[in-house]
Amino acid sequence: MQNPAKSTLMLSTQNFIWIGIGLGLLYWFLESWIHVIIFQEGNIVSQILNPDLHETWKRVLVITLLICFSIYAQYSISMRRRAEAAVKERERELTQILENNPAGIMLVDSGDRTISWANTNALKMVGSTKHAVEGNICHKHLCPADESNCPVLDSGQSIDMSERILLTAAGENLPILKSVTRVKYEGKDHLLETFFDLSDRKKMELALELAHAELDQIFQTASVGMRLVDCDFKVLKINRTFATMTGVNEADAVGKKCHEVFAGSMCATPECPLTLILEGKEAVDCYVDKQRPDGISIPCILTATPFTGPNGTVVGIVESFQDITDLKQAQEAIRSERDKLHRILSHLMEGVCIVNPDYTIEYQNAILKKYLGECVGKACYKSFRQADSPCEPCLMRTAIKNGEVQQHEFETVDGRSFEQAYTPVTDVDEKQKVVVLLRDVTEKKASMAAMMRAEQLAALGEMAAGVAHEINNPINGIINYAQILVNKSRANSFAHDLGERMIREGDRIARIVEGLLSFARRKKEEKTLVAMEDILSDSLALTDAQMRKDNIIINKNMAEGLPRILAQAHEIEQVFVNIISNARYALNQKYPHPDEDKVLEIITETHIVKRRPYVRISFYDHGSGIAAGIIEKVRNPFFSTKTEGKRTGLGLSISHGIVNDHGGQLKIDSIEGKYTRVRVELPVGKASDS
Repeated sequence: MQNPAKSTLMLSTQNFIWIGIGLGLLYWFLESWIHVIIFQEGNIVSQILNPDLHETWKRVLVITLLICFSIYAQYSISMRRRAEAAVKERERELTQILENNPAGIMLVDSGDRTISWANTNALKMVGSTKHAVEGNICHKHLCPADESNCPVLDSGQSIDMSERILLTAAGENLPILKSVTRVKYEGKDHLLETFFDLSDRKKMELALELAHAELDQIFQTASVGMRLVDCDFKVLKINRTFATMTGVNEADAVGKKCHEVFAGSMCATPECPLTLILEGKEAVDCYVDKQRPDGISIPCILTATPFTGPNGTVVGIVESFQDITDLKQAQEAIRSERDKLHRILSHLMEGVCIVNPDYTIEYQNAILKKYLGECVGKACYKSFRQADSPCEPCLMRTAIKNGEVQQHEFETVDGRSFEQAYTPVTDVDEKQKVVVLLRDVTEKKASMAAMMRAEQLAALGEMAAGVAHEINNPINGIINYAQILVNKSRANSFAHDLGERMIREGDRIARIVEGLLSFARRKKEEKTLVAMEDILSDSLALTDAQMRKDNIIINKNMAEGLPRILAQAHEIEQVFVNIISNARYALNQKYPHPDEDKVLEIITETHIVKRRPYVRISFYDHGSGIAAGIIEKVRNPFFSTKTEGKRTGLGLSISHGIVNDHGGQLKIDSIEGKYTRVRVELPVGKASDS
């Protein structure tokens, strides 16, 4: 689309050319008329149409000059109009730019100081209209300044930029950043005043100042000592707590190296917190002993975090120091009391533990650990009884509920007996718990059982003595009558043979009765040199009838010339009888009917242990065997693998005690379902022991 201004300009240019042409034609006509009227040279037509050559040349020259002049005039006028149009366009654009500028802009006449022009943003800031603002004195209506206080007009500055106050129409003071420079406007000197509203920035600055004040107050009043250190290890700032802790005021600390103010064991080492932070660690928490300038050592918990600049780079660290001197003293006091309590509990002959209401054991002393192993963190019913659920009734719950001590006795799966006492307590965490005391009464019960057994054996001995007396009288009569029969009958006769058999069987009955009486007699005798063969023979005599009844085969492999042992024969005989009885039970469990493998093998031999000779007797059976998990427990009192009603749980325990009392060893090895081998090793006696 053609520009209207350009079309107007072209039209004006053509008009001036036609005017030039018209003036030329007019000149031609006037020149012709003058020649006719004044010089009387022919008529007008001939002068117009047929002038002479000289006249024609002159007229053409004048007309040409007129046309050229008109063209030049038109060109000059067009250029001026174009320049004026451009200036107006630039003024319009500039006005539009100033009008749409986000800053407030005013033009102030330098002469009378009146406001000549103001843009929309300036009017918004003032809160008024163009009519009310333009034409008014600037310092009386817009800024509360004296007339002689204008930096540009009164102080001769060419430019000024400063923070000022803008007086709004409502009479409020608006903080602004004002820029003033000299300009020409409408041919007069003006001040171009540009200003930005600083109210939001002032609010932010005020908020920032308050935040800084709050932060500084927090920093200064923090309960821990704090300091700010730059990357050159120089102290930038400290708080009051740090000054009190170190005895160094802020003036003496700031600017010095951090290790000069509050040195520690980590200074000048790879573990230095600042070094670690600069290497990329996000935080450092550690314990350190710091040294005050006066030589006093202060234990501290040190926390260091990066101190970052505006661009996010680490420019130092913020360190906080928590003085734990009182805490360490309290810990030492607690540790001392705890050590005292621990020593007391460790020297008790009872196991002690603390159980919480969730059945969890929180503490145990060394004695309880010796009894039951590691129990802390485990359920009490699992540790005490290897159960999968709480006991019913629960003595711990009862003790807490009633507030009274509860006592109980129980046996573990390995045959040990314990007395328990549940005492309710309130722990330091205000929770109700119980202190459990466990006393191992296995040996006590074993001693009581052994005493009862001794009393029973004593009673049995008395009864056996009476029975033996009653049996021996008729047996002696039978033997005597049999001897008479032998004496009166012929040799190789039936009566003679019958008499001898009666004598042999009578003697056998007498020996069995004598052996039973000897086994039941529990008198404490002195140890003497005895033959192992004799003790084993007496033991087999007491068990022979039962072994034959159960179809158990006994194979003996006896070494010749075994040395004598120093022993109490009746006690060793009791050990052998108990081992044979256990072997008989195991063989019957595996072979309830006669079998060729239903064999008890007995082997005797000499054995050297630590350069001392021993006599070893081994009892080897292919019975039901002993499980690997309980083989170490079979010697404990009251532990037995036999079924209820066929056990006391004291046999091997008493046997083990007897063998130990004789300076020997009782060893057991077994594989469940295959065999059991029990070896009794007793030291050989010396000639001086006889």
